[in-house]
Amino acid sequence: MSYKIEVFCDASYRANTYLIYNNEKCIIVDPANNIKTLKKYIGERRLVGVLLTHGHYDHFMELFNLLNEFDTLVYMHKNAYKKIFDNSLSCASIFGCYDKFELKEEQVVFVDEGKKIDFGFVNVKTMYFPGHTNCSMMYQIDKMVFCGDVIFPLSVGRNDLPTGNIVSLCESLKRIKKMEHDVVMYPGHDNVFVLDSALRFNPYLK
Repeated sequence: MSYKIEVFCDASYRANTYLIYNNEKCIIVDPANNIKTLKKYIGERRLVGVLLTHGHYDHFMELFNLLNEFDTLVYMHKNAYKKIFDNSLSCASIFGCYDKFELKEEQVVFVDEGKKIDFGFVNVKTMYFPGHTNCSMMYQIDKMVFCGDVIFPLSVGRNDLPTGNIVSLCESLKRIKKMEHDVVMYPGHDNVFVLDSALRFNPYLK
């Protein structure tokens, strides 16, 4: 494997940030954690992309600090873009944040089901899995799937927040059950797990 992964979880909301990198380049999934820590690990590498799994504040809270430091593009579903500017839809107000965010559309690449992104050192496949929100994306690199808050080792993302939908979530779970059982899932919260384990122990996948 020509790249490595670091997991950060120093934010008070216990959201995971993932840094995928080689000697020269890196990408970040869900910039939720301390910008100083991320900068330390990025070092002299070129940040070639930021991937958002969905538009909830606890997963993008360091995005704008990151964009002030690095010239890069942000990849997200079009519905996530709408949420970022609405503190109710993004649930920022739940976390006590009422800031007004600015993000130019030319800084954003909108993704949906089936897009393939070549970052030069990794290739990313995008997958749309609504239910927790109407903007929930998963990103697959080889046998790794960065799944946001769609699924956890023993649970699933809640569907009672704005744009959550239990019917869509159930359909997404049906799709997950058809994925290769040996993929490694990197969730937005909690620990990394192998899908096969979730299929055996997660009651929502029974």
